[in-house]
Amino acid sequence: MALLGDAGYGATMGGTGTGVAIVGAYVLAGELALAGGDHRTALAEYESRITGFAKGCQKISGNAGPFFAPPTERRIRSRDRMYRLLSSCLLAGFFKRLTERAATDIELRDYPA
Repeated sequence: MALLGDAGYGATMGGTGTGVAIVGAYVLAGELALAGGDHRTALAEYESRITGFAKGCQKISGNAGPFFAPPTERRIRSRDRMYRLLSSCLLAGFFKRLTERAATDIELRDYPA
């Protein structure tokens, strides 16, 4: 059994869980094809190739949960003000670059069809 995306690597907010799932599915399928039926070899190689990538995606999520789901009305208003500030052109570009760096921080093999 292999868990992919948020099911396997949790704590990936903002869409990175979906990206980890897609990349993970690609790597898992490729490693299974390369291993010629030896699922233990395939799973070990999959884990070694995907772990650093998944951890990098988790790292950029940081403590996003409390930001996105604050417990009080006052903090909700504060979050909304902060979100408007973070959505400005300058900061949006910074967060886009940060997310893209994590999302592309893996060397993908060309697996056999």
